[in-house]
Amino acid sequence: MSCPAGFTFDTERKAPFAAITETLKPGELFVHWDYDILWTENHIPASRLEPLRKVGDVLADNALEVLKVKPGQDGFKALLEYTSRPENEQESPAPQLLMDQMMTVPEWVDWEQVRRGQEVYWRYHLFIINALLHFSLAGGFAIPKIAKVLNSTGFLNGKKTKQRVMETAQFILDVTHSLEYLQPGTGVAWESIIRVRLLHANVRTRLSRLSRAHSKYYNVEEHGVPINQEDLLATLFSFSNTMWRVMEKRMDVHMAPQEREDYLHLWRYVGYMMGVDDVLGVTHSPELADACLESIVLHLADPDSESGRSCASLLQNIAPQPIIPTKIITAIGLPDPYKIHLALAEHLLGKELWKDNGLPTMSPGYHLITKGIINFMVFDLWLVNKWPWWFRMRSPWIRDGHYLYISSAIGKKRTHFELKALPQLADMSSMSIDDAKNGKRVTISSFVGRAWPMVLTAATAAVGMALALAQVFP
Repeated sequence: MSCPAGFTFDTERKAPFAAITETLKPGELFVHWDYDILWTENHIPASRLEPLRKVGDVLADNALEVLKVKPGQDGFKALLEYTSRPENEQESPAPQLLMDQMMTVPEWVDWEQVRRGQEVYWRYHLFIINALLHFSLAGGFAIPKIAKVLNSTGFLNGKKTKQRVMETAQFILDVTHSLEYLQPGTGVAWESIIRVRLLHANVRTRLSRLSRAHSKYYNVEEHGVPINQEDLLATLFSFSNTMWRVMEKRMDVHMAPQEREDYLHLWRYVGYMMGVDDVLGVTHSPELADACLESIVLHLADPDSESGRSCASLLQNIAPQPIIPTKIITAIGLPDPYKIHLALAEHLLGKELWKDNGLPTMSPGYHLITKGIINFMVFDLWLVNKWPWWFRMRSPWIRDGHYLYISSAIGKKRTHFELKALPQLADMSSMSIDDAKNGKRVTISSFVGRAWPMVLTAATAAVGMALALAQVFP
């Protein structure tokens, strides 16, 4: 039997640390890579997490089945059109049930705390966007069961990777924009959340069908329901508490306890709208979220050279192509943007995890550049904390600049997260570890190629403007 295009044979690999979670007792210390995990009563053994892998998002899955949205169509518009019909013209209540849930704000939502959570994002914006890309996304490929879904949907396709990352960036900007953007029925972020939720339902449905027809390519029994409840929790944590953990561990920047609570509250509400059914109650506090995150990592993480190739391919495909050819850059000693991405990922993921991914250690020069970038972010945070007026001015500038960059990168003003077909061509990336060492590149649009020096120039100008304004408004 031949393999469908875009899919590969796969054998199940069980994370080597999952069994340990069944024997650890509160108070025991476990060293995982270079992180110290102190097991507590809040931690969750793998046997309690595994059932979550059998559960998807029933409301969204049932609604999508009725809507029959095709690849390329806007799921939100289809849902809105269907639920706008008279009740006697609706063949199934499933779409209305989904809409009712999306229109309902849980009693636990504190809008003032949500607003503060959005403010936390913009205060630490530079740290968070770097951690999201170089830790959460790059390191996420160390989880084979999640990487299997990403690979099967063509996420690492060179032609699609950058667009997918830009779409995710737009989603984050929408969610953190304002309370108005999150309002049910009218908010821009609210609409984006519905679209992404239906997009996930589409992936779940199509991969589940594939599993029934070709279990060797995607096996629900082995990998779990695609984008299941444990995956959704892991994704929620990758946007929320992972940020303050990476900032503290790798950048020596600490969120205050109240900031952590506010930021988690924002993402708890987003998670609710995204279909996260928090049956374990792990999103209620930063302490519970941290314990669950560590438990999920022990349950699922199993890095190897395959995950390393996926990580390197991701960074390769999103790195801007320099104006000067790579050979000239190497000859005259200029830094390669792709290797800067690798150095940032190595720093944030840590040397042990980086080594287990089979990736090469970057040269001291690139580590020096990494320190310079982090110092720049620290300086920006210092300006934000010292002068509130600077925070109020700088955040909208950055947000609007990101929206402009994203629209240029994806070729349209906004993405509507249209449902996508599974890959029809075997167009997965095949970059090897040697490519990472040699800095081989892919061709990206000329606009992006010119963008990275422009960004550096703009950043320098922003700092200079801040210092100049500081002289006027001490």
